[in-house]
Amino acid sequence: MALGSKRLMAPPPFVVRAAMAVRKRLLRAADAVLPAEAAVLQRIFAGAEVNLISALVRAGVPELLAGEALTADEIAARTNTDADAMLRTLRAAVFAGYFVRRGDGRYAHNRMSRALLDADGSARTFMLYFGSRSNQHAWADYDETLRTGKNAFERVHGVGIWEWFDRHPDERETFARAMMGFTIMEAGGIATTYPFGEVKHVCDVGGGRGTLLSEILLTYPGLTGWIVDAPGVLASARPLLQARGVADRVTLRAGSFFDAVPAGADLYILKNVLHDWDDERARKILGNCRAAMQPGQRLVVIEQIVEADTDHLATMIDVHMMMVCNEGRERGRADFARLFAEAGFQLARVFVTTTTMGILEGVAI
Repeated sequence: MALGSKRLMAPPPFVVRAAMAVRKRLLRAADAVLPAEAAVLQRIFAGAEVNLISALVRAGVPELLAGEALTADEIAARTNTDADAMLRTLRAAVFAGYFVRRGDGRYAHNRMSRALLDADGSARTFMLYFGSRSNQHAWADYDETLRTGKNAFERVHGVGIWEWFDRHPDERETFARAMMGFTIMEAGGIATTYPFGEVKHVCDVGGGRGTLLSEILLTYPGLTGWIVDAPGVLASARPLLQARGVADRVTLRAGSFFDAVPAGADLYILKNVLHDWDDERARKILGNCRAAMQPGQRLVVIEQIVEADTDHLATMIDVHMMMVCNEGRERGRADFARLFAEAGFQLARVFVTTTTMGILEGVAI
């Protein structure tokens, strides 16, 4: 998805929630008509599906089929892969719902596999991120995380995920694209759900390449903003902000939310930051935001809200945070209220977007 000045429009919240609820019921109904053992056996291969589809993406198969349908032999020849292995992988991919095999034996795209063509889309980028060897090796040590509660990534690789990314810039880029793809999917709903028009100047702390901030600025033409992030990240933000026509309304400020947050904005944003960290480090981040703010100013935390009875994708994201981040986690409203209070905020309003993301507003005390 090439991001230009066009708004990232979100469908009405009730449409999204209704569609997600229908899909969940249909999947459970499909499981209900099978013997339980058969349903479990089919689900067992979900991990294999991530590996085989991400391998096809890395091999460039979606791009090859964008122009024409090809046989497995032709795909193998053009990707320098084993013909028998490619045939068997494509056959399994079709079973999993990706691609179609035509009557003439050629493989072509279907709706699911076309989603893998978008270099910035969340389907492709998250497939590559989750299918990376570093992630897969961490997940293979789940038993120990279940026993200890400690993240597997650092235990398996000897360094935390952020240091790993510093040592493996190719994986850092894959992760950055995955986060950008996720934000592209959410940005329109966030920008239209929270009343950002009530303020004049916003600061996106850990704002990455500016996908969310640019969408907010396009939605509210009177706003200006800052992005605070690492210098290397900010360098990659400039082209996106220019492409979206908001570069003249954004100031890029190098820094770390563990060191300090610049004072002077009317409202501060933390999107998908706190869930990467345990409570101690989350309090540190919130405390640095509070130190930059005057009483009555607002902090907006955008995260999944996960309660004991939550029944959607956020529960799986929560487990991934536990596995690969620094004892990270998704949190419930009471958790956020407690962290806010400990850092000098009062939890005020809570909004839920079209994508089930929570927007939690903290007011500086």
